[in-house]
Amino acid sequence: MRKSEKIIILVIVLAIIFSVGTAIVIRTVQEFTEGSDLGPFVVVVFARLATLLGFLAIIVALFLRGNFKDVEKPKTDLLELEEKIQKIEKEKRGQ
Repeated sequence: MRKSEKIIILVIVLAIIFSVGTAIVIRTVQEFTEGSDLGPFVVVVFARLATLLGFLAIIVALFLRGNFKDVEKPKTDLLELEEKIQKIEKEKRGQ
């Protein structure tokens, strides 16, 4: 993978983390200005953080396994498979 592709992926991941973090901060400010109970709010915050960390872990694991190296390969594999199937079907019709 080229360096520019790695930078783009890193920017996208950081943008997602920033946007979710911003949403959590905004919600935190709203909860504290309304003066509501802290207990249910903490549960929601931890659930959101766990979800964010889960998605981040999946993205990092996929990145480290090399799944972003050749994103066009599945498409070309399917196109080649379709061509083979069409060729076999033409041969069957011709017999």
